[in-house]
Amino acid sequence: MSLRKICVHVDDTATGAARLRFSAELARQHEARLSGIYLPHRPGAVHSGQLQSSGEHFQTEAHSRTALQAAEHLFSKLCAEADIVGDWRTPYGAAPTLLANAARATDLCIVGQPDAPGGVAALGLDGLGDVIRWAGVPVMGVPHNVTLPREIRRIVVAWNGSREARRAIGDAWQLLGRAQDIQIVSIDRAPGEDDPSLHDIVRLMEAHGLRATPVSIREDTEASDGVQLLSVAEAYQADLIVMGAYGHGPTRELVFGGATRTLLKHMSTPVLLSH
Repeated sequence: MSLRKICVHVDDTATGAARLRFSAELARQHEARLSGIYLPHRPGAVHSGQLQSSGEHFQTEAHSRTALQAAEHLFSKLCAEADIVGDWRTPYGAAPTLLANAARATDLCIVGQPDAPGGVAALGLDGLGDVIRWAGVPVMGVPHNVTLPREIRRIVVAWNGSREARRAIGDAWQLLGRAQDIQIVSIDRAPGEDDPSLHDIVRLMEAHGLRATPVSIREDTEASDGVQLLSVAEAYQADLIVMGAYGHGPTRELVFGGATRTLLKHMSTPVLLSH
């Protein structure tokens, strides 16, 4: 099982270089092509509700141009070091739309943790929600300010028996197939027996030759599901969390429920989101 084409959103944040290295290494392991999508900040007339002065306009434009050149140089360098085929794109337009369109022709889209500090080309939470809704492929969020794993060997899968949870497993299949250990985690605070679908999905994965372990968390606590998942992932020293992205409201709330928002805000390991 291998990925064949990966796209990565490249930006000018302080941790963008680490994301690029992670993506190039993942592409090398899967012998995949890597597509770097840099969406330059296009200075406009309005910034934070205020008109930009001409000085601010040119200062932002110059910073964006310098950051783009540095990112392209690093991308080419990392592709050469990993001995992978890479292609570089810098389209102009609405960032979420362009990234979602590019992602559709790939197996996986890698983005940075939303609202990463620094930079003018970073993807915010709303933009990430749009990419997840529109792309039609799994989106992997990579955290900032942590050491990223060299290999994805230990995976935590969030399971609640829903369509989205099952879809996430299917979307992560090429990564799950290379994992050494998989924890399927179900969180249930109601009294009674474990969700039978938890063991059903474990048996399905075992039938495909995957090593999976059911983990049922039953706690009478006010902690959110997102906090519980982060705690399990930390204790398990997971390299990746896999979960379905969904909520309970219109538009972006259909993607970002409370657990998803918690993971994206506090992630300490990559998170693969499927919608």
